[in-house]
Amino acid sequence: MASRIKQVISKYWLLVFLGIIVLFMGIFKISFADIWTSISSIKLWQAAILLGVYFIVSGLNVLLRRYLLNSLSATPGLKNLFLIHFSSMAAHYSTPAKLGFPLGVFLLNRLENISYVTGTAMVVIELLVSTGVCGMIALLGSLAYFGDKSSLFPLIIFILICIVGFATGLYIKKYGIFAKRFQKIISEFNDAIKLLSFRKLCIYVFFSTAVQLFGAMNLFLLCTFFSAPLSYPKAVVTGSSAFFLGSVSMIPMGLGVREASVLFYLGRFGISDGIGLSVVTIQRLISTGLSFLLGSIIGTFLGLKGMVHGLDSTKISKGEECLKISPARRPSNH
Repeated sequence: MASRIKQVISKYWLLVFLGIIVLFMGIFKISFADIWTSISSIKLWQAAILLGVYFIVSGLNVLLRRYLLNSLSATPGLKNLFLIHFSSMAAHYSTPAKLGFPLGVFLLNRLENISYVTGTAMVVIELLVSTGVCGMIALLGSLAYFGDKSSLFPLIIFILICIVGFATGLYIKKYGIFAKRFQKIISEFNDAIKLLSFRKLCIYVFFSTAVQLFGAMNLFLLCTFFSAPLSYPKAVVTGSSAFFLGSVSMIPMGLGVREASVLFYLGRFGISDGIGLSVVTIQRLISTGLSFLLGSIIGTFLGLKGMVHGLDSTKISKGEECLKISPARRPSNH
């Protein structure tokens, strides 16, 4: 049942999103005319700036990925990394099982001859760092600005994730839940991770944090354009908290969770619900809508039509697709 719901959300995300906005409009007693008036007040030059920030953030994420892959002894080209970035984003927004991750690993192998093990190590590091950075910003920011019960929710979520991760690691180490046929794969995966020195990892975390801080620029600008000034630190806390809570919610794209989180924080910072709804609407259309459009176009260009649906999510989850490597056929890095 849960899987079916996720499929519906992923396939009809735009309709689901509009339904969520209508629900919020009913809760806050805001008319569609008010929302439309706010959104239509955005001038062309303002829209151009928002799009510019979106592409700058995308470019910085691609550069970060290249640095990470270089640290893992791979040398991908920037052009292909841009293509892979947007193609993976489209897969995230059109499938319920986060197939953008294995698709990215597959494309790295296909376009850059980077091994599946190295590609998977990259994805794992990216996920852990991005979620951890956003979680820390959400936690510290909530405590700094509120320091009351409203800051307990991100704190509890963050602590629970740490406990679950630690317990899982101990369980795997003690009982060896991986079958023998995966021992070689896990060993190769560990070898790939070890290529990333502590110094390079610290540099990667530092610049990941910097990109996350800059990523709040769109939220900051939107509030400014709507004549509802929001300080930049508050924009960083709001954006990071929404991303973190949306990620751990396990709902495709964090749909609804991110919007509710942004509305909650903006409300606490004194911004009206009407402006908040206009902000989350434009943010979603840019972050999800534009990414999906560009990724679909690039995916067609790369000849990936139908390939995402051909990936067996069950096999991927077991490591039999992305991590299926034999010594005789293992592709070498550049």
